[in-house]
Amino acid sequence: MEIHSCAGNHGQETPAVTGALLCDPCIDRLERNLRALPGLHQEGLHHVLATGRRRNPTKVSGTRRRDHLNVSALDARSNIVAILESWAGYVADELGIPAPARAVPRLAGFLLQHLSWLKTQPPAADFAAEIQGLHVELLRVIDPELNERDPLTRRCVVDSCTGTINASPQNAGIAGKKSSISCSSGHSWEIREWLVLRHLMDRQNKEAA
Repeated sequence: MEIHSCAGNHGQETPAVTGALLCDPCIDRLERNLRALPGLHQEGLHHVLATGRRRNPTKVSGTRRRDHLNVSALDARSNIVAILESWAGYVADELGIPAPARAVPRLAGFLLQHLSWLKTQPPAADFAAEIQGLHVELLRVIDPELNERDPLTRRCVVDSCTGTINASPQNAGIAGKKSSISCSSGHSWEIREWLVLRHLMDRQNKEAA
């Protein structure tokens, strides 16, 4: 069987018979990122009006000050629409089909619908890289302390749980279901609880050290 190198340039291989230019791990990550974008885009709206960051999840304040715009949040939310629209336009033009409405859930859903075709096209690696970039950018809006060297997978914070937490939201963009962050053993948190969850994970790592 003929084997091709993954267009993601990370040493993985993909069977030529499938026609895919990306390996299975790249395709899985791309699909997860696309599903996560609508929920992250919505969550980013709550960060457009910037406030002082609360690192103590037990502290309760009477009034939250919202006194200036978070330009990074505005840019991230604008970028996601522009980039998804551009890729959706590419798919629509190449396949001769109507483009979806200019809304993140519709655009992401359209790209997911045509992912099997997209992964076989020459710009597949660029598409995966741009979607990954959007995912990281939106996570940074929600949690400004996140950087590329931070592992997005951490040990679950629930006592005695051996599962791991992945920062990519689940159920994002699925009608009738709330986006959430889950551990591999089944514990779940809403996206709005990410900062509290991140604080607990950081504290857990310091205690382990």
